[in-house]
Amino acid sequence: MIRPALSDARRRILTAAASVALLAGTIAVMYRRIMYPPVPRPREDRIRVAAVGDSNTYGAGVLFRGRARRAYPGRLQQILGDRYQVLNYGVNRRTLQRDGDWPYDETPHAAASLASQPDIVLIMLGSNDARGDNWNPERYASELADFAERYRARGATVFLLTPPVAFENRRGVDERIIASEVTPLVRRVASDLHIDLIDVFEVTARTVTSHRDGIHLGARSSALVAATVAGAIRLSRRTPTPTP
Repeated sequence: MIRPALSDARRRILTAAASVALLAGTIAVMYRRIMYPPVPRPREDRIRVAAVGDSNTYGAGVLFRGRARRAYPGRLQQILGDRYQVLNYGVNRRTLQRDGDWPYDETPHAAASLASQPDIVLIMLGSNDARGDNWNPERYASELADFAERYRARGATVFLLTPPVAFENRRGVDERIIASEVTPLVRRVASDLHIDLIDVFEVTARTVTSHRDGIHLGARSSALVAATVAGAIRLSRRTPTPTP
């Protein structure tokens, strides 16, 4: 009578262990897809728009809520229509600075965004540069200029985007550095290089009073950014580019 009882207990333990292992495997796969999303595939028959950035480009604030459609690149695709292909090269946690804790340049998305031969490039990197010990204003400004020029050298129209307004958060991102140092430097680099600026910080600071976690764009603020970016793209394609 004891053996069947022990056998039943063992089966229950094995079943529970298998369920835990399956759950752990599923979580690991999901984590990898979130931190290392698939690289998008460009199409030859579209005007290609490369959205390069961190989690606010990826769409972390609308994760599990229709991210592909509701992150700002997805909203931008809806606004611009089928003549365009908006490629989301956003990667979570990434810094512009190569000496940052999670550099964007170390992702396959950095090389892929160049190889896609984009017609338009949207660069929004800087929020994570204001995290922890990452921030170095001189290095950030220099590397931002170099980063933009690598796309311009390939014939792309480049837009520099200031990061969105940030609020108090538990992720180590200093909202004061974003407001008083990162944003002015992006504006300055755009002016120095005669590159179009899209002032996402100014737009969100005027209209957004909070983010769910203090730093990530939600559905409404992503739509606002997309509309602002779409307006800038349409204007640039109707206006001749001035000679620097």
